[in-house]
Amino acid sequence: MTFTTDFGTGSPLVAAMKGVVLAGCPRAVLVDVSNEVPRFDVSAGAFMLFAGTRHFAGGSVHLAVVDPGVGSTRRRLIVEAGGRFYIGPDNGLFAIVIDEVGVQGVHELAARPHAAPTFEGRDVFAPAAAALASGVPVESLGPPTDPPVGLPDTGPRVLWTDGFGNLVTNLKPPVRRLRVHNHDITATAKTYSEARPGEPFVYVGSMGYLEVGVRESRADRLLGARPGMKVETI
Repeated sequence: MTFTTDFGTGSPLVAAMKGVVLAGCPRAVLVDVSNEVPRFDVSAGAFMLFAGTRHFAGGSVHLAVVDPGVGSTRRRLIVEAGGRFYIGPDNGLFAIVIDEVGVQGVHELAARPHAAPTFEGRDVFAPAAAALASGVPVESLGPPTDPPVGLPDTGPRVLWTDGFGNLVTNLKPPVRRLRVHNHDITATAKTYSEARPGEPFVYVGSMGYLEVGVRESRADRLLGARPGMKVETI
């Protein structure tokens, strides 16, 4: 089972969710995709959820909480996609997973009577994740419902900045020249070794999206770019 959140590394909130999961399914193997999704950034969370879970086997369970609308009328969902189960808020967090592998089923979780309205990750999503990991049929956890909402259509943009400062965009190949934060990136390469040091270049990253990198440096700092920033093709 995996966890993807914007709670922050070392957050006791993550430990609380894991405690609930282990209480309901002691044999669960828990893996953190990341708890460092940029705060409230659903688009970055959607990408990180896809990137971190796509190699897990069918039947695996993936709990995701990037939920600036917690306590609102947004739905609480279990999404079956690619043979895997995804649990979390209906705010676009599942959009990239669904775009990449399709959706096989969607079920809606009910609010729990004594759940803290500000922490449904612990009180609603974690119990459902534990139940699924224990083999409880998804049909018994909530009724079928409509597909999840998508991400806002904000056009080409930076989805995520990785630990090396590379900019992952939401654009797919072919490789093309890009403009990011008023900087024109005209160089392209297949690998970092082909690029010239200090020069931003466009390449196809390992997740299949166009990325902007700088050999032996950080593209985000050199270009002044960050997740959510607009990208143009030139």
